[in-house]
Amino acid sequence: MKGLTEDEVNFSLLAIRSTEPETRMAWLLNRALSLDFIHRYNLSGREPNKPQQHTLLSVDKSEETRQFAVFHATGSDLHRTYILITNRQSGEALIKELGHVDYLLKIPDALPNDDLAALCTAIRAIPDVLACIAVTDKLKYNPLLASLEV
Repeated sequence: MKGLTEDEVNFSLLAIRSTEPETRMAWLLNRALSLDFIHRYNLSGREPNKPQQHTLLSVDKSEETRQFAVFHATGSDLHRTYILITNRQSGEALIKELGHVDYLLKIPDALPNDDLAALCTAIRAIPDVLACIAVTDKLKYNPLLASLEV
């Protein structure tokens, strides 16, 4: 897989730490940000060398595949789209470089720093959120993150 360059990254990314389960985290974000997150599909963490597309995957208990949930929401603010991705499952991380965070929130628009800071502040105000930071460095240049779209 070829690496992405800074010019090719046109989305914003937030890293969220929370011990809440994925459906509760989506619900908390819905409530705090007036969004409508809906579980759309799962990504498999089984074969990291293959590009993962956003397709529905069957859960085969015999293979013990880890499923990383992907939620989508559209906000009233300029009809902006939000994608919430579970980053950790059964002790494994979907995005290894961000293995210390539980959730990733991708906004397919490159938001100004002030808007990202305001969004982080609103998310940090949720009592069950331990931390929320904007990912602004080379960790964003992951082909899997770039490919996640609505």
